[in-house]
Amino acid sequence: MSITFFLSVGAQQDVKPAVITARQLAAFRSFARERGELLDIDDEDPLVACSFEARVCPWSLASVCALFDYDEAVITVVEEAQFRGLNVRFQRDATMRSISMRVASSPDGSHPVSLLDQNARRVLEALHLRDDNRGSLPIAELRDMLKDPSVRRDLHQLDTGNALGRFDILAGHTGDDHELRVVWG
Repeated sequence: MSITFFLSVGAQQDVKPAVITARQLAAFRSFARERGELLDIDDEDPLVACSFEARVCPWSLASVCALFDYDEAVITVVEEAQFRGLNVRFQRDATMRSISMRVASSPDGSHPVSLLDQNARRVLEALHLRDDNRGSLPIAELRDMLKDPSVRRDLHQLDTGNALGRFDILAGHTGDDHELRVVWG
């Protein structure tokens, strides 16, 4: 079992999801893969292939929306994601037999930190957080924690600095500190 630490701006759903076709999703996956932005997603599993988050901020609105035949709902989703600096989320709805694209809650370019359960618990202990499987805290609090020399020492000792480096990257993500939270679970 593992625990993943990631950044989130919350569950704000201002924009209605866009319904897309499997052909459009395949075109987007190919587009993102060619640009090195589609990693660690197994194309063979249809559920995984239809349920993932992706970056849209690095590209122009026109280049992304062309893949979706300039659908007005897609333009709205991509425009909002780019404006707010967020990813988009593709999700398959088995009951409706459709695929949707919506604004995700994770910031563009953020990289989650996934740790085995035992290592994650050590990280939580080093950060002086409760040993819970789930939780969250404002990004500003994580930054303050990482300023503490004893926390930095404890994280560095966990795995020769890998955890410390990964959490420094997580805490270094820029964005609206009032909305941005570190979530684990």
